[in-house]
Formats: sequence, structure tokens, C-alpha cells
Amino acid sequence: MGLDSLKKKTTWASFKNINVYIDKKEILSNINIKLNHGENTVILGPNGSGKSTFLKLFNRSIYPINSRHSSLKLFNKENINIWDLRRKIGFLFKEMEQRVIKGVSLYDLIASGFSGTFNSRYSILLTDTEKKKIDSLINEWELDNIVDKEFNSLSDGQRRRALLARALVYEPNILILDEPFCNLDIKSNFILNKNLHHLINNSLNIVYVTHSLESILTSTNRVILIKEGKIINDGKPDKIIKSDILSDLFKISLNVIKEGDYWRGFPIDS
Repeated sequence: MGLDSLKKKTTWASFKNINVYIDKKEILSNINIKLNHGENTVILGPNGSGKSTFLKLFNRSIYPINSRHSSLKLFNKENINIWDLRRKIGFLFKEMEQRVIKGVSLYDLIASGFSGTFNSRYSILLTDTEKKKIDSLINEWELDNIVDKEFNSLSDGQRRRALLARALVYEPNILILDEPFCNLDIKSNFILNKNLHHLINNSLNIVYVTHSLESILTSTNRVILIKEGKIINDGKPDKIIKSDILSDLFKISLNVIKEGDYWRGFPIDS
């Protein structure tokens, strides 16, 4: 299955011959891809296909196998300072919630985005500018009435919104999101969808993983399919989100339709 050619744009991430092993098991194989400004990209694939591992290459929590034939560049640099990275890319990963220690309030959690930790110690060191930014994010993500509550006592949707606010404290150019819509109630899903579209309209680009076709953002203009650790297709949504292509990806007969701006997938009885 060939890869669709995309209009040439300014590249911010470049992967060349990237291979990733974890516990001696190959998770990603021969990844060759460029991500460009002006693209909002969804990554689709079955469980265990390597989607989350691919995202973790961006925050350097996972490193590929080094070879003279491979390279991974972010903003045209193979080596980038971690603080520069945090100012350019905001991250949301599923396991972040488990890293927040007991007693940290929602406000402390957002403030910790400035320090890169998951505790309350940075809150007493905030500058006036940082406090104003936090207050703005709290308002934007509709968290005003729960700022003093302990993070670990909040609902899935409230925690997700708080972590996204945290990811935005440095006003990054890029957001990397691992299953941002998973387990959200209707209100949190609506707020997340609305705010992400607002960010996209203000020139922020998003790369995200989802398991639900219904959660694909209407502003998405690129789809990458990963299967068994390999990129098997890459192109515009109308070319990729099709019944035959997704049936092959997920190994199930699907009828994929588009209703308005949203996609739906229905199993076909065999």
C-alpha cells in the first residue's frame, strides 16, 4: 500500500530509518516520516501497534537504536535542550496521571508545568506572569470551581483538562496527545473538542492518537496508520479513512461513513 504524497511544508520533525526495541522486542521498524507545520495529524492503529511508543520519541522518554543510517530531528536538531523542547511541544500521555503524588491540588498540577515535575513545590515560586498564565488557562478549560481540589480526587475529564492546561503553560507550537478523548464524559469531551479547535485556529498543530473514529477532530488534515510497528499508510483523511483500508488495519470488516464533519465506523456481520 503506497504512501500518499503531501504538499511540501516546513518540517518540524524528521524521522529517518528509526527502529525501537523495548526489552529486546522490536516495537517500531524502519520509521521514515516528516511532520510539518500546518498539519494536524491523527495516528490510528490496533492496540499494541506502536502508536504510543511513536509519540514517546518526541519527548525523549524512549530512544531509538542509533546507527549511522538513522536520525531523529526535532526543529532541525538531533540534540535539543529539554527546556527548549518543553517550550515548543506540550505533551499529554495516559500515564501522567499516575505520576502525580498525593496532596497535589489542581492549581499545583498546572503550575508544575513550569518546573517539569508533578508536585506542589513550584507553586510558591511562581512569577506574576506565570500566575496570570495559569489563571487564564484555568478559565479557558473551565476549571475555576475546582482549583483547590486534590488532583487525584477529580474525575477523568477534569484531570485530563488540567493536564492539558499544564501542557500549555509555555504556549507551545505543537501538542502531542495520547488518546485525549478516552473515558471522557459528554461535558469534558465537548470542552476538549472546542478548545483544541480554538488552539488549531490560532496556529497550534496537534499530533494525537485515538481509538475512536468519532473522536477525529474536524481540523485533522493528515492520517498516519501504524500496524505491527510499521507505518503502512499516510495521507489526507478522505483518502485514508475508508472501509477497505481500515478493515485491513483493524482486521475486522468495517463500514466507514462520514456524517457531516465526523467519521463513523460500523462492524459488518460476516
